[in-house]
Amino acid sequence: MQVIHGFDTVEHAKAYLVSDLFKNDVFVRLEPTWSAEPEVRIYKVAG
Repeated sequence: MQVIHGFDTVEHAKAYLVSDLFKNDVFVRLEPTWSAEPEVRIYKVAG
């Protein structure tokens, strides 16, 4: 499974990963679909 989000800065993307919304809602709802630990990557697009 791949989940893609767009953020305006790398810092905002990192903050999302430690937010209550991510930890208590997104993470919890996706966890049953994992067959292994998730791999999280943050990419910065050159602009």
